[in-house]
Amino acid sequence: MLYKEGRGEKLGKAGTWVVDKYRNFRKRCGKPPVSPERIRLCRKLYPSEKPEEFLRKQDGRRIGKAGMILLAGGILCMAILWFKEGPEAITVLERPEYGEMETIYQLEVERENGERLPMEVTIPERTVTQEEAKQWFEEAYEELCKNMLGENKSIGHVDTDLMLPDEAGNGLVKAEWVSLSQELFNDWGELQKQPGELRKEGERGYYELLLFCGGYSCRYEIELTVYPPEQTEEEILLDVLETELVKGQEKESQEKEISLPKKYGEERLTWFLDGEENIGYWILGIPVAIGLLFTVRERQQEKGKLKAREREMLMDYPELVSKFTVLLQAGLTARNVWERMVKEYEERKMAGKKSRYAYEEMSITWNQMKNGMYESRAYGEFGRRCGLHTYMKLGALLEQNLRQGTTKLAVRLKEEAELAFEERKNLARRLGEEAETRLMLPMFMMLFMVLTVIMVPAFLSF
Repeated sequence: MLYKEGRGEKLGKAGTWVVDKYRNFRKRCGKPPVSPERIRLCRKLYPSEKPEEFLRKQDGRRIGKAGMILLAGGILCMAILWFKEGPEAITVLERPEYGEMETIYQLEVERENGERLPMEVTIPERTVTQEEAKQWFEEAYEELCKNMLGENKSIGHVDTDLMLPDEAGNGLVKAEWVSLSQELFNDWGELQKQPGELRKEGERGYYELLLFCGGYSCRYEIELTVYPPEQTEEEILLDVLETELVKGQEKESQEKEISLPKKYGEERLTWFLDGEENIGYWILGIPVAIGLLFTVRERQQEKGKLKAREREMLMDYPELVSKFTVLLQAGLTARNVWERMVKEYEERKMAGKKSRYAYEEMSITWNQMKNGMYESRAYGEFGRRCGLHTYMKLGALLEQNLRQGTTKLAVRLKEEAELAFEERKNLARRLGEEAETRLMLPMFMMLFMVLTVIMVPAFLSF
């Protein structure tokens, strides 16, 4: 028996039920339970097995193993999610200590209807240090007036949020912006009115710009003309929440925590840190990936077994034909020669010798002849099952000998044996070249290591 069933058979009991249900479904659809391609491949790799039953057990084991992997992964995922605390609603944000960089929080705000909106909140340090450089005020004013526009065309045509820098002159001058028209935009340059609330001809607004450099300060007033912006409901909500957060920061400037808004109008809000609940999906994806890799690995192993079968049968062919020719020349009929070779092979296998694909196919052919199949047909099917040109030729010679009564069968088989030995030499030479090619990588790696051992001390000695 070429395939030994192991512990995987225990895992396949549940999988065979799935296989049976799938085969019944194929029958109802008018298709064969197992595809002919799989049956042919099974007969080549496992000639002593019944194809349909063998594939049923093999598929059951595969499904069982894949199910065990998915089940284990699911249990692991549930255990991790069970012991891991889920995303908790938060009410405050920690403010960075004095001298630290500002902290950016990626938040999600959940509305009463379950909708979550992403939002980025920047929390500056608790106090702001100022540089002493009063002479940079004028240059800073020109720089800030240019940079505050952002994507707007000019100060006379503002239709989107402003970009209000908080410093100028490479950080020598600190800037603070105070909106004198809170109904239009807040201190951060964000538009406050909805598109329908602004007049089409534009509305004028004013900003107070305070510049600080050390212990000095000065004040500028900037006039702007605002035109209706285009905003969605979600953007308006986020703008309002950010405005409330800014106000909260101003009120609690010395506190370590910032309170988050709990309501938007009459609607309750719940806050979460962005992305915390997604870990379960990543964990669940691990067993799925393992199951897919397991299936691909099995397919690759089958291809490797098929190539090994062909190589083994080609190596055994010269000896098989030569032995068949000697026994045929000794006076035995082709049927008696076949019987004797099969019995000798079965005795060797009983003694613990390794199974050989070619002789397994011969054993199947002998059982067909004992069960009443015509000898000529059995030889023809032998060649087709082997699937190699040399064996198909042998089957055709034996079939032709029975049908046409060829008396020179021994001579033709002797010529075939000589030709087969030459092909075996070429095959052995080709396998040797492939082995040499595979050895090139280890040889280059060893050469690199030797060069490293020699060259590194030489370079270090300089």
